[in-house]
Amino acid sequence: QAEGSQAAPGVFKGKKSKAVAKTGGLDQYDIMLALGIPDEEIPKFTDPTYWLEYFPPLAIQDMKRFGAAVDWRRTFITTDLNPYFDSFVQWHFQKLKAKYLANGKRQTIFSMTTQQ
Repeated sequence: QAEGSQAAPGVFKGKKSKAVAKTGGLDQYDIMLALGIPDEEIPKFTDPTYWLEYFPPLAIQDMKRFGAAVDWRRTFITTDLNPYFDSFVQWHFQKLKAKYLANGKRQTIFSMTTQQ
């Protein structure tokens, strides 16, 4: 692109990726250290279920400090590790697909500028 010319609206030519821009160039290990996670705890995060054990109590603690009025007896994890919730999500997607994505067709937005 010529010097001084503008890119089409919605087309960005940043030098950093979104991940680098959000993290300041830190890797995941360093981010976890910056969050105050002890060094000996970090290897446990290779197990995806450990994330679900570690972070929800911290989120509840933060919400309580924030003053959120929540009935904590009614909380649950919204992943496929909760078979009841996972079944609901599958049922809901099937209903949406049948109503809005019938015959494999869906509404799309096409940009003439970016050809996408």
